[in-house]
Amino acid sequence: MNSNTSGFALSAAITILFNTTLAWAKDADPPLNSLMKSLTGHHWTTHGLADLFLFIGLGLIFSKSGIAEKINPARLAPMLAGTVVVACVGLALWYLFV
Repeated sequence: MNSNTSGFALSAAITILFNTTLAWAKDADPPLNSLMKSLTGHHWTTHGLADLFLFIGLGLIFSKSGIAEKINPARLAPMLAGTVVVACVGLALWYLFV
């Protein structure tokens, strides 16, 4: 696995968790939701752009620094899958009970 693959896999895992946290935060805090709406015309557009910038930024940082290469490649895929499961459960519970 090369540095770009591992760097962007780690970035994806972090961005997935960030995405879930931001969804919770903007739903729980109407002023944040309004601010995000005012920036791009819709809060989901701002949300998507924040995710995109974080993913690309962290991916480039991790790829250049070699931090992600220190993680065993056999652990990256399960880590990525685990963050997807955590995010799915977190969002499902949030929207079911809040």
